[in-house]
Amino acid sequence: MKVVITADTPSENSPVSPIFGRCAYYAVYDTETDKLEFVPNPAAMYPRGAGVQAAQYVASLGARMVITAGIAGPNSSMVLAQAGIAVISNFAGTIRDAVEEIKRGRIKLEEAMPPAPAMPGYPGYLAYGSPAQSLSREEEIKMLEEEKSYIEERLKEIKKRLKELEK
Repeated sequence: MKVVITADTPSENSPVSPIFGRCAYYAVYDTETDKLEFVPNPAAMYPRGAGVQAAQYVASLGARMVITAGIAGPNSSMVLAQAGIAVISNFAGTIRDAVEEIKRGRIKLEEAMPPAPAMPGYPGYLAYGSPAQSLSREEEIKMLEEEKSYIEERLKEIKKRLKELEK
């Protein structure tokens, strides 16, 4: 299994980056070969859409899991979820620490869930060291209503910007 870890420098001693879409590098750890490789993030300097482009790139690497010290944004989270890539958020430590946690079995794919959106309380959100939350029917309805409102507002912004560009 390939695990992508966000990094700001291409070193095992680099802290895991809190930035998913614009981190400078991705550490790609292959659990089957025990090989760790650093690749530059081609989306790091994109003026717009870095999170989505980064998520698509991570998927093209064959990743099954992402580990980050922060959270993936809502747009990148949707792309990761569609690709079936699980996300471990809020990891504290270095790239080496993350790899060791995987080797020791403390970070497991089956304990993480695909994200969407990346926010506490949503079933796809898993902060490192905390159990995935189960939502009651009422909590899930509330969460879905909030997500719907966010999407509706974002759609309004997109439509407005499209009108501006079409002038």
